[in-house]
This record gives sequence, C-alpha cells and structure tokens, in this order.
Amino acid sequence: MGSEIEDGYGSLSGLIPALELMALYVAAAMHDYDHPGRTNAFLVATSAPQALLYNDRSVLENHHAAAAWNLFMSRPEFNFLANLEHVEFKRFRFLVIEAILATDLKKHFDFLAEFNAKVGDEGVSGIDWTNDNDRLLVCQMCIKLADVNGPLKNKELHLQWTEGIVNEFYEQVRL
Repeated sequence: MGSEIEDGYGSLSGLIPALELMALYVAAAMHDYDHPGRTNAFLVATSAPQALLYNDRSVLENHHAAAAWNLFMSRPEFNFLANLEHVEFKRFRFLVIEAILATDLKKHFDFLAEFNAKVGDEGVSGIDWTNDNDRLLVCQMCIKLADVNGPLKNKELHLQWTEGIVNEFYEQVRL
C-alpha cells in the first residue's frame, strides 16, 4: 500500500493541500442541504421561487450552497473557519461552491469531457497536482462520483434510495 501512495494513488491527502481537501469534505456535507425533493427541471418548469432567484441555472445546486453557507455563517459557534486569513477563507468558500455546483447533472458530460481530456488518452500529460485548476477538477470529479454512488451502497440501502427517487420523480410528473 505504501508504494501506491508514493505513486500518487490511494490517497488525495498527499496530493491536495489540506485546505482544499477540507473544502471537499465540507462541500460533500453541504451539497444536498435543504433539498426540496424536486428536480431542477421541475423547479424551472413551475417557476418556483428558487428557479427565479437563480435564473433557471443550477437551481438546486445554487440553493444548496447558499442555504448551507447562510446556516454556517448564521452563528459564530458554527464558524470553524474563523481563524483562517481572509484570502484562505475566500479560497475555501470558492472551492466549496465550485464543488457543489459540479453536482448539477446537466453539466455532467462537460466535466467528464474535461477530465477525460486530462487523463483519458495515452500521451496526455495527466493531472498536474501543482495546478490549482487541475486539483479543482479532481475535487469536482470526486464529489460527482460521491453524489451518484447509489449503486455502490449495500443492496438494501440502494433499494431504499432508488424507491425514494422513483417516488420523487413520479410525484413531479403527476403535478
């Protein structure tokens, strides 16, 4: 296992700065916060307040990020980032928001194409771990994988989540 980490596999902790890794963890916790149980398409089609607020673009993802940040900043005791310098806080917030926005499935194939262009072909240089944008792309791919990982759960849990989403979609079609 030690050789895997030395070769850059098995752990992001040696490849991504701690601030960025923590931002990814926080984004994972925030990415579905206050989900109304409806899809972006439904919210846009029904002119829901969130759709109007976010101009029909990544409605849920913008809502999750904004609502979670509002909660986080609502009470000083919630703010575990209080000791960060202003520049670090801004970078952290940017990374969290970008990771959450990456979970919009409408942009899935754009992210996939960009990622594959970096790592998919023989002769391609791959990820440059010293490049902020490359590391952000890896973090965005990580949260996307975590967001759609239902089939990787144990069968009983996967079936519960599948039933929930099927019911959610069915209810939206009926409305």
